[in-house]
Amino acid sequence: MHLSLYRRHRPGVFSEVVAQDAAVSLLRREIAGGKNSHAYLFSGPRGCGKTTLARIVAKALNCPNRSEEGEPCAKCSQCISIASGDNLDVIEIDGASNRGIDEIRELKEHISLSPFSGMYKVYIIDEVHMLTDPAFNALLKTLEEPPRTVVFILATTEPHKVPATIRSRCQHIPFHRIPVPAIVECMGKVSALEGAVIEQEALWEMARESDGSLRDALSLLEQAVTSGLPTVSLKDIRGILGGGGRSDLERLVPAMRNGSAEVFIGFSELLQRGLTAERFLEGLFLLFRDILVAVLWGEEGIRSLPLSEEERAFIREESRHWREPELWKVLNFCSATLPRARYGLKAEIVLGMVLGLFVLSPAKTEERVPAKVAPDLNEEVIFAKGRAQKTEQKPEQKPEQEEYEVPSPGNKEVSQESAPAAAVSSGGNWEECVDAMASDNLPLYCACVTTRAERDGDSLVVLFPEDRQFSFEIAASPRSLAYLDSIRFDCFHGVQMKLVCGDRSVQVAGNFSAGKDPQSEEQDGSPTSLHSSGDVPSGESAPPERVRGEHIEAEDGEKPQECFLEIQKFFNADLLVLKEENSDEPDTLEGAVAE
Repeated sequence: MHLSLYRRHRPGVFSEVVAQDAAVSLLRREIAGGKNSHAYLFSGPRGCGKTTLARIVAKALNCPNRSEEGEPCAKCSQCISIASGDNLDVIEIDGASNRGIDEIRELKEHISLSPFSGMYKVYIIDEVHMLTDPAFNALLKTLEEPPRTVVFILATTEPHKVPATIRSRCQHIPFHRIPVPAIVECMGKVSALEGAVIEQEALWEMARESDGSLRDALSLLEQAVTSGLPTVSLKDIRGILGGGGRSDLERLVPAMRNGSAEVFIGFSELLQRGLTAERFLEGLFLLFRDILVAVLWGEEGIRSLPLSEEERAFIREESRHWREPELWKVLNFCSATLPRARYGLKAEIVLGMVLGLFVLSPAKTEERVPAKVAPDLNEEVIFAKGRAQKTEQKPEQKPEQEEYEVPSPGNKEVSQESAPAAAVSSGGNWEECVDAMASDNLPLYCACVTTRAERDGDSLVVLFPEDRQFSFEIAASPRSLAYLDSIRFDCFHGVQMKLVCGDRSVQVAGNFSAGKDPQSEEQDGSPTSLHSSGDVPSGESAPPERVRGEHIEAEDGEKPQECFLEIQKFFNADLLVLKEENSDEPDTLEGAVAE
């Protein structure tokens, strides 16, 4: 019968176990000194060697030719029968399928019997956390005081699910993930024994994909070996994995830095080959984390990374083109989006958000060459400072219309008269306001990333490109208008703000509790303000309360309901009604609806 690679090359003695030195050293000393415990609890991730080491312990306890260091001989009848699974004194139980109290009662009926041929009866219960509470209770007394010739070895991937009463009666030995270099070394030895020729970069790609599980790595290696190719290359491994590995992402990093179309083309191809949003974000995070390590600590940090020489050379080269704040922005984006991806966020949506992040790499300090748009639009798109900036050249444009300076959201002490009067070049401090959205309102940040702000009399006009109607719809939603309304008060001292996209426009005023759809208006018509339920005129002063991103600011400066707002931010929810605090009534929140 054909056996898989991970079964044919399973370690048979302590010295063959890979990268679990602490556990191996402890067990060998105990067995060699005759001080082995009556019950062990092995915990760790999948494929790290828990069941394998349990079988080696069973061999060492029953081997008549055991060495002084506690090493079994692996040649006697006891060792051979345990390795083949035919030994009557070593009983392996699957806790997932034998999880009831009846199976444990049957185990207790046979536990008092003497060993058939060896010195110990060894019970190996895999996935022990799957046992029911009655089964744990039935096992408790036996586990506490078993016969002298019985040893229990419990294995689990989730030790926190094992009752504390069980854990306290066992010697707990934790296992850890196997490092990537150790997996590469082991796979190289196995491929040499199998007579297969595999490129070193292909081994590194499979080792990273295994996520610290040597069993998964050998399963991937078996797919490569059985392909029948004389030499297995990195390209062949990409075909097996379906794309999305580190090498694919490294190929697209220069495109991310330059903001070229290859970013969209490359990621679209990976999605068509089956790349999931979660795997994509994880790979992107690890890649830019390595670049950040190189930026922060240079060559010393690069040497500490578990990478091949070619990958270290790539990190060393790319670290020259990226700055620390830009790398932190990418890492924050990945960490904020990854929980949503795990809950079902589609990969296409993640791709759109990534394009908003990398439409122009912030690392590129020089200006891009102006890009041409449709010929019927008499406009020129100029990209600078990592933000799309469009300068209109229509002949009917008013000469006195100049762009508006937007104070930074973090600096709220700008003088009242200086902000409305100042004018800056296109994409001035408005870009800083947009950048501030990336940390607490990512959808609005992606919508406003290509906008520019202009001054129209006493009003601030935020212009959207005509081909970005979807971005305009996002910015015109009640939640986004509430956020922009708070920026209007904090950074512009309450001046009028209007969103414009072609012939559509929306007035940003009094939308702190808007609960209806925004109204569009013709460009030559009068602006239509969106008011709250209180019908506050758009020209009046700030409303008594307003919601912004992470907190509610009352008129007296208080910040109540912080716990609720954390929930609101996590679920990206709309706050439709915020009931004012009343001393005669309990503090309640009504109408909070999560989309």
